[in-house]
Amino acid sequence: MPDSISAVGNTEVGLLEFAGASANTDTPCRRPHVVDAAREGRVVNSPDPRDSRAMNMPPVRSGNRVDINRYVADLVRREIRLGLLPPGSALPSERDFADKLGIGRTPVQIAFRQLQSEGLIVQRRGRNGGAFVRLTGQDEDEERFRDVIREALATRDEIRMAMEYRCIVEPSASRLASERRTAAELRELESAHALLMEAADDASFMRSDAVFHLTLANVTANPFLVRGIEESRQCCHPALVLLPEGGAFHEVTIAEHSEILDAVRAGEAELAEQTMSEHVRRSMWSVEKLLSSLRESQRE
Repeated sequence: MPDSISAVGNTEVGLLEFAGASANTDTPCRRPHVVDAAREGRVVNSPDPRDSRAMNMPPVRSGNRVDINRYVADLVRREIRLGLLPPGSALPSERDFADKLGIGRTPVQIAFRQLQSEGLIVQRRGRNGGAFVRLTGQDEDEERFRDVIREALATRDEIRMAMEYRCIVEPSASRLASERRTAAELRELESAHALLMEAADDASFMRSDAVFHLTLANVTANPFLVRGIEESRQCCHPALVLLPEGGAFHEVTIAEHSEILDAVRAGEAELAEQTMSEHVRRSMWSVEKLLSSLRESQRE
């Protein structure tokens, strides 16, 4: 297997299927499996490594040349970074991964070894073996938390710009979604919202929140919007995971998502735009307060 192979050009739109462009078609596709992937990701106590539905991967074919080992590793990193693959969740088997991408197993094995060396995944042998997103102990969790704080402070300017981008783009995306959504896509959005309401903990809630926004973006059928919204959320992730959690915060978010969903369902384009604008602007205000507080605490 060569170090690099020809890969589809619209992988630049998004390495994962939830990024809104399929690698086995020349036209933008709608993403029917994001919510299913999140549902699989929520089961972290006894993940099934044989279940390949946790990730939906575009096959690789002719087009731009990429390092296939890095391509595979990026697929996993991106889902972990967006919170869609939580600690303890199973990755597809090496064989399933290779089959879905249309490549040999060697690049997958190399990518998995790289991810394991980075401490992102662990690999287990035996009947219930496979590759899993790494679990952390309490001390590691605390160190990871400090790492997130450091990352948020180091990238605070980028985070602010990403939030500004979201405030401009996501309301327009909601307007388009209300005008273009199909009955099937509306059901997907409703399922994504149901995941949010069913979230049992903060990690599940954050993951479900991301799924809702990415699902809504995908309904626009515009891969440029999907890519931009996905990348801006990745940039904001260090700050978003540090925002206050718990009942009141969850209730406000659920209520705002409900209003957005109702507007999209009713085809009320202006209302969909307005409710999303209020939602992301509240998030931006919260992020600004958080970053200011973190910076002040570092000075003390």
